[in-house]
Amino acid sequence: MHDIKKPFLRAAAATLAVAACGFAQAAELPAGTVISAENIDKIKNDTFEGHTIASLLTERMEWRIRNSGWKLPLVKSKEIPLDPKWVKASKANAGKTKINAGTCQVDGWGAGQPFPDVDMKDPQAAEKIIWNWHLGQLAGDSAFAPASQILIDGKRGIHADLTWEYSRYSMKGRLSGDATTEGDGSERGRQFVHFKSPADMKGLGTFSITYDSAKVPDVWAYIPAVRRVRRLSGGAWMDPVGSSDQLNDDLEIFNARPCWYTGYKILEKRHVLAVANSKTQLWNRNAKAFEERFPILENQPPFWNMNNNVFEPREVYVIEAITPPEHPYSKKVLYVDTKYPRIYYGEAYNRKGEFWKMMEFHSYPAVAEDGFRDVRSSAGAIIDFQRNHATVFVSEAETWKTNSPGVSAKDFTLQLLQSGGR
Repeated sequence: MHDIKKPFLRAAAATLAVAACGFAQAAELPAGTVISAENIDKIKNDTFEGHTIASLLTERMEWRIRNSGWKLPLVKSKEIPLDPKWVKASKANAGKTKINAGTCQVDGWGAGQPFPDVDMKDPQAAEKIIWNWHLGQLAGDSAFAPASQILIDGKRGIHADLTWEYSRYSMKGRLSGDATTEGDGSERGRQFVHFKSPADMKGLGTFSITYDSAKVPDVWAYIPAVRRVRRLSGGAWMDPVGSSDQLNDDLEIFNARPCWYTGYKILEKRHVLAVANSKTQLWNRNAKAFEERFPILENQPPFWNMNNNVFEPREVYVIEAITPPEHPYSKKVLYVDTKYPRIYYGEAYNRKGEFWKMMEFHSYPAVAEDGFRDVRSSAGAIIDFQRNHATVFVSEAETWKTNSPGVSAKDFTLQLLQSGGR
């Protein structure tokens, strides 16, 4: 009688031998290895800092590498130094803060991240992480940051290159003075955006006031052509920004008051490859050639890949954020650092539930003019895969200023909107 066990055992042994061979061939990759479409199948089972390459890539990340020319140069991870004042203020919030759904506020919050100890089992864990991002970023109390915004067609390349200056001032959550709040406590912050080029955009500017409540921001724009200030719709947080690929809600990946979304949930905690210790020489505004002006980018289709930076393993919370019914997206999936409030990636899905956009932001730690340890965005991309188009931001590290001496709320008023654009 034929023994059916023998072929089964031989097949099992062969499977084990193949698996053992695969494990034997797996290796710890050195820093400097570049993950690309050409080598991803060869190195997926290899490790970096003890994590397999496969485990460090999300489904969408791997898809981009295989289909969209994305490359990830590996670098050893480094801890982000957290400012002592921020750490102290955050720890002081433990057990004292509470989400107030009725007022769209965090009761008991003064400064730092409002929820320093998030328990994954807490039914409000995901929402607390988003509130940490919204209120507790290591951004300093004031900032001035020149940047370039470039619009990119995936086949033809750059078709618009805008230069603007962004400045902001915090009215709540302050750490540089004697009080954490300025004014009557209703304002969260104020900000200017002034366009410097091209010529048809020069002088255009906006002034915004955001609030520490459910109230939508007040926004004004100065239009040079008519020399007038116009008030814009404050409910435009879900609207597109000009002809770019982003909504107002996509600034730094997530720019909404947390209560404006209908709900959040944690999908998992994991490691991904992200840029947390970015290179800083990513934009040379005086250069003309593509490679010299934007050294972070590759001058080949689809032109938007920020391949010339350095990616390291970071532990993140993966959070699903559900939008209100009138929002263009059905949901966003966010990848938030577990050590401090920072979002590295966002995925946006349309109303049919189809993958639509991917958002990718790079950051680096820096020291402000008063010694505060802040975290700055060096570059960011909002990629619309459905129309093969992207908007890329690149900041100028050399002229970025945080917590400059002498800057006050008097420098951030509607009356100064016109003069700031000159």
